[in-house]
Amino acid sequence: MVSTTLTDAKLASLKPPATGQVEVSDAVVPGLRVRIGVSGSRTFIIRKRIGGRVKTITLGRYSPRFSLAVARKKARTILSDIEAGGDPSSNVSTRKRQASGRTVRTMWPDYRLAKSDRRSIKEIERIFNRHILPHFGDRMAETITRAEITQFIDEIARNSPVMARNVLSHLSSFYGWALPRLDALPGNPCRDAGRPPAPKARDRVLNDTELGILWNLLDEEPAPFGPAIKLLILTGQRRGEVFEADRSEFDLEEKLWTIPANRAKNGVAHLVPLSDEAAKIVESQTAKDDSEKLFPARGNGANGASGFSKTMSRLRPALEEAIAQPVPRWTLHDLRRTLATGLQRLGVRLEVTEAVLNHVSGSRAGIVGVYQRHDYFSEKREALDAWAEEVLRLGQAGRSKHLTTKEGAGEG
Repeated sequence: MVSTTLTDAKLASLKPPATGQVEVSDAVVPGLRVRIGVSGSRTFIIRKRIGGRVKTITLGRYSPRFSLAVARKKARTILSDIEAGGDPSSNVSTRKRQASGRTVRTMWPDYRLAKSDRRSIKEIERIFNRHILPHFGDRMAETITRAEITQFIDEIARNSPVMARNVLSHLSSFYGWALPRLDALPGNPCRDAGRPPAPKARDRVLNDTELGILWNLLDEEPAPFGPAIKLLILTGQRRGEVFEADRSEFDLEEKLWTIPANRAKNGVAHLVPLSDEAAKIVESQTAKDDSEKLFPARGNGANGASGFSKTMSRLRPALEEAIAQPVPRWTLHDLRRTLATGLQRLGVRLEVTEAVLNHVSGSRAGIVGVYQRHDYFSEKREALDAWAEEVLRLGQAGRSKHLTTKEGAGEG
């Protein structure tokens, strides 16, 4: 164990390890240590034998508000308690609870208000209501530890690593906001919490047979699910952009869908030409309960449709049954990639495909994107019209296979 007289300059010069954690002991206050994580964070701890067992007491993260002088003062107080025969580690969480009295749930309305102008506010609400508040809502915000957060995230990651990363990101954002509002909070406990590995980039694309049969299966799915997924297939737009679309965004005379900047994921307003088939789908969706949404949620017209996970749980096995062989797992986002691949196969230029998808990347990114202002509107219309014809052609071929499979099953 390295022991040295810690100073602010020394703390700043400590380099993070490549893996794991390292500790440096303070020569001024024996028992006080600073722990350095891979991220470079520096956390003050006490390592001391108490009642025959070595215990670790976390004091707080090194910061302008929790300086070396503050850590030494706090460490001396706790070490004095230990010398007097006490066990301060058992009282740390109690003292923290008494210090604030603010739970995550009571802080949530203020945090939500602070984020209300974000395009991602609905996702923030969903993450908190489904994950964070049920688990941590009644806990004092400053008493939640890094280990508890790691365990919480690990549990989510067992079923969905992507969701686990999203939850950790939102919880970390909450603590970044809460830090200057809680005197007893020494740092963001999410910073060194275990993070699930980044998911591998998906490359799943539905083949012609899968897409053609899926198109026909969607005829059997009730609104809003069947029509919404069909519109997603025909336009290639993001799931949230389709499911949360307002009726006012569509001009059926011009066969045009305008996704406003505040709904587009990249913050850039997007014009989506509608093929004849896509326009028919939009026109077929009758208004319900004065909702502004094209695909309103049942019982709550203010929100877009939800419950697509149940729809997918029906569609996946139905597709396998119709094809009569195993089908690799696919998601709604894979339909967007399927369109992109299909456009390339139809000879559509890459920059036009990226314009269809509203991608600010590749040929439209960086300095090229700054000067290349052409929005490719006419090319996008031509591309999406060609794609709609291709989908309908595949759907016709898929209909024959689907009917043949159903008749065969009926004979059995």
